[in-house]
Amino acid sequence: MAHGHSHHAGGMLTLDALAAHSGLRGVSPALKTFFSVACLLLCVGAADAVVGAAVACSMIWIIWRLSGVPLARLLRLLRVPMLFLVLSCLVILIEWLGAPAGLFCVPLGAHWLCVTEASLHQTATLFFQAFGAVCCLFFLSTSTPMPQLIEVLRRCHLPELMIELMYLIYRYLFVLLETQRQMTVAATARLGYVGWRRSVSTAGRISGGLLASSFRRSSACFDAMEARGYEGKISFLSHTPPLHLRHALAAGAYLALLSLLILIRKGGIAL
Repeated sequence: MAHGHSHHAGGMLTLDALAAHSGLRGVSPALKTFFSVACLLLCVGAADAVVGAAVACSMIWIIWRLSGVPLARLLRLLRVPMLFLVLSCLVILIEWLGAPAGLFCVPLGAHWLCVTEASLHQTATLFFQAFGAVCCLFFLSTSTPMPQLIEVLRRCHLPELMIELMYLIYRYLFVLLETQRQMTVAATARLGYVGWRRSVSTAGRISGGLLASSFRRSSACFDAMEARGYEGKISFLSHTPPLHLRHALAAGAYLALLSLLILIRKGGIAL
């Protein structure tokens, strides 16, 4: 189902479709979750541009070569977080000074917009630190289907109520997206998107109709659950890939190399 709706759902469901067809979908989801979180913490904790760049490049390579996501498609998915990071880092890169200083300056009234060596270093560190963390999350989301990830959270003793809400939200995203698609097709057939003003009006009506539809469907769903004996807990039959020694060794080797790089960059090991 996820694959069928991947073109209508945007980034998140595209990632879900990629995860369902990933070359790493047979790897233990618990191992992938631990590996991704450990790499993210090391990347953020190191606060070093070289470490962040190394994590980002290696994660992109893993997603491309091992998970099987086409590189062009992966880069398209990374455009949105990249744009957000670039715009955010510009605020740190450019300093508002009373006199020209640093590597580059532009006069603006009585003050100067300057790029200093310190601001450039801080910006590079923050950018690669955040980008490396984003790539770690992309690795997890493109290799682990959502039901497997939710099952990992269940085994981590996340509150049962949160687990059930995640399952229901995940399931009905597809239902609402299909309803929205049908409404959009019907509106397009009635020339509802001819002109800017009519397009805005049509989008508003579809949003209102989708909200009303979601309430009706939720009520019908709850009635159906009660009719099938629902007593406050949803049970699912799930298949979780087992943990293999070679996968654990590969993850451990990567984390060891990453830790070694961090020690070298921090001066803990002299070359």
